[in-house]
Order: sequence, then structure tokens, then C-alpha cells
Amino acid sequence: MIKFRSLLVALPLFFLVSSCNYLHIDAFTGSTLIWESGSNNYFNRDKPHDLAFPSRILVTGEVERDVYVKIDKLPWHSVTVKEAIPDGDSVAFFGAFRYDGFALSDILSTVKVDKWSKESFYPPVDLYVEVWNDKGEHVVFSWGEIFYSADVYKIILARSVTRVIPGKTGEMWDLPRNSKIVAGFDHYSVRNIENPVKIVIRSLRGNFIVDRDPEIFRSDSLLIYNGEKRLAVLDPALYLNASLTEQKTMFYGQSMGNKGEKVYRGFNLGQILDSAYTGAPGTLAGKIVCIEGTDGYRASFSLSELINRNDHREPLLVYGEQEEGRVGFSVFCSSDMFADRAIKSVSKITIN
Repeated sequence: MIKFRSLLVALPLFFLVSSCNYLHIDAFTGSTLIWESGSNNYFNRDKPHDLAFPSRILVTGEVERDVYVKIDKLPWHSVTVKEAIPDGDSVAFFGAFRYDGFALSDILSTVKVDKWSKESFYPPVDLYVEVWNDKGEHVVFSWGEIFYSADVYKIILARSVTRVIPGKTGEMWDLPRNSKIVAGFDHYSVRNIENPVKIVIRSLRGNFIVDRDPEIFRSDSLLIYNGEKRLAVLDPALYLNASLTEQKTMFYGQSMGNKGEKVYRGFNLGQILDSAYTGAPGTLAGKIVCIEGTDGYRASFSLSELINRNDHREPLLVYGEQEEGRVGFSVFCSSDMFADRAIKSVSKITIN
């Protein structure tokens, strides 16, 4: 009798790909395979466990029309996470898992956006989404971390979960039972809420004055607000003699393409905001940040992507470059594939 493993090796590749649903193999990641003990894959020591997930989800807000997106026909992606949340002065650790599911970027790619500010400010950089669950809880994600990121498949709606079991201790973490949003970039898992049922697309609101050709395109004063409360005023003198972080990039815009290799020197914006923001760690999940320039250009960032990252790729706050608009304060986003959130002449940062 032919062994199943031998049969897989013998079958043509086109048959395996076209038959992946029948064989229960994820053709994008192979994440549903269970390897034998002693293999080099540390993420497949346990079998996947199905989660109760909806076959569709409502997308509403600033869209041409409300849409129920059928998610069970979308491709799968895998995200590995270590789930933990702040617990007083300590941290509650719930386990390490690999989640398989549907990327938020794929779900949102099926709808058409209709921005309220499209006449005065067309770029989608100021969009963000709220993901709501059946309990009335919601978390936020910026449009940039969903669509401009160098890894657009790190935020998923999970349909199955697999324990990442330590080889020596063999700890069997308690498994969730329901589908959840999984934010693969987060240090604390405050945005991993269960039973998502609705996605609301919104854009930043404020008294923005757009001037595409300002006479003076430079910001030497940067204000940081939490709502209407001023938290800090950054003085350039504090940065002139400080040690800088240097990052090199191929500067690439989603509209204009390659703008060449550039080097940015600046300070970790996440650390600056973390020192200014005094809210409870749990509030990270629902806070959106507006970073705006003197010309009215602005972009949304979730507070979590700025001060709750696990990849240490927070944006840089830059000062004193030679390029127009970057002589004063500006921002460079090292985690983004595209340059569209590299805002020049930054004058204000508001946490809402």
C-alpha cells in the first residue's frame, strides 16, 4: 500500500495546489501541516484547532455602500504571536500560538472607500478602521499599518489556532474557542478581541487647512496633544547634540515609485510618545493618532503601532535634514513599504 506521504511526493505540483481545499493544505503557508517529531519546524508540534468564526463580516462607515464580506473564501495567512496583556505592575502571559486566518487587508480590499474629505484631501493616508465585536468592544488600526506596511498580512481574523509548544517543558496553553482579530505586530495583545462582527472605516477629523504650496515649509515647533490637552512642546534645541538613530531606505511611493536611496537620522517617535502619554495600557487598543504637517498633509497611526510594537521599528522623528520640508521636524516610517506616511514639516501630533 502506498503511504500518504509518498503519494504527496509523487503527485504533480499543479494537482496539490488545485486540490488544497480537499487535502486541507493551505497553499499559501502550509500552516495546516503537522510535522513529525524531530523536524525543524517549531510551529507545527501541535495540530490546528478550529475556532468558531463567522462566514461574513459587515464593512461600513466611509464606504460607497455597506457590504457583508464573505470571508470564508479568502486565502489563509499565518501569524505567530506571544499573547500577553498588562496586569497591574506585572504581565499576564497566556501562551504562544500560531493563528491561521484571513488578512484584514484582504477583507478590506473587497470594498470601495468614499472619504468624507476626498475633495480637499484625496490620499487615503488619513483613514483608519474600527473593528467591533459582539460585546460592543472595538479596537483601531490605521490604514497605513494595514496597507502601507512592508508586511500586509500580519493582522488577521483567525479561524484556527495552534499552540507553539516549548520542546522541553511541553506547556499546553489554554486554547481560545472563538475567532479573534490577531495583531501580529503588537507587544501587548490588547487588540486581539474575540468575535469580531463589524469593521467601520473612518478618517481623521479636525480643522485642517490644506496648502499644497506653502511659502514657508518648515516646522521648528512640535506640539503633542491628548485630545484637547497639551502634553508636550518639543524644542529643537533638545535634539541638536543628542545621539541619533540612522536608518537607510529605498524611498518608494505607492504612486510615484522609486525616489532613490535615502538615509534618515532621528529619534524613536514611539519612545517620545510613550513618555508623554500617561493613559492606562489597556487604552492602547482604541486610540488613534493624527500626525499633521504645516501644509495640511496628515496621516493616521494607531497608538499601538507607535508605542506597542514587537519588531522595534517605530517611526523616526527627524530634525535638521537638508531636504525641503525636513529642515525642521519630519517623520520617517521604517516599517512601511511605501513612503506616503513620511510626513514633512510636522507641526502637531494628536492622540484621540
